[in-house]
Amino acid sequence: LVVDDGSKPPLMTMFSEDLLTGGPGKPPVRIIRHEKTLGLISAKKTGGDAAVGDIITFLDCHISPRRGWEDAMIKQMMRAGDHRTVVVPVITSLDPNTWKEIRPGAEGKTCYILWNSDFTWLANPGRDAPLMSGGLLALSRRWWIETEGYDEHMVAWGGENIDQSLRAWLC
Repeated sequence: LVVDDGSKPPLMTMFSEDLLTGGPGKPPVRIIRHEKTLGLISAKKTGGDAAVGDIITFLDCHISPRRGWEDAMIKQMMRAGDHRTVVVPVITSLDPNTWKEIRPGAEGKTCYILWNSDFTWLANPGRDAPLMSGGLLALSRRWWIETEGYDEHMVAWGGENIDQSLRAWLC
């Protein structure tokens, strides 16, 4: 599922017919288009609300997942046996010209919040992190529905990580 937040030209023109129609063992890419730009959080909320699978995964356009990423995320989601588990993969640095990982990069770091409501990076946090990145995460559709997804009044990027982190820790 891809949400086109008013792109010009529309994103549908950039997808091959094979991706849009799918095939044996490959579901078609579904595109939902906002005719005017509503912003990152509204686009994510549209996508989350429209998702029909058991697991909803958000990967921002600057994310390049490693091979097998989906299996690793599902394994971690099932680890606790709790539908409220939210999983964030390891965050790496990418070369913007080649989309290849830069080593060493940001790997092994995660977010945490400061008392002034800003967030920064923590090295070697272990398996459970206090604050997650908003650009790449997976959660159950059941948890998305129970928490009502992202706050529909958020407009700009940067708050979705705090929003979902607090919901996960407090609910």
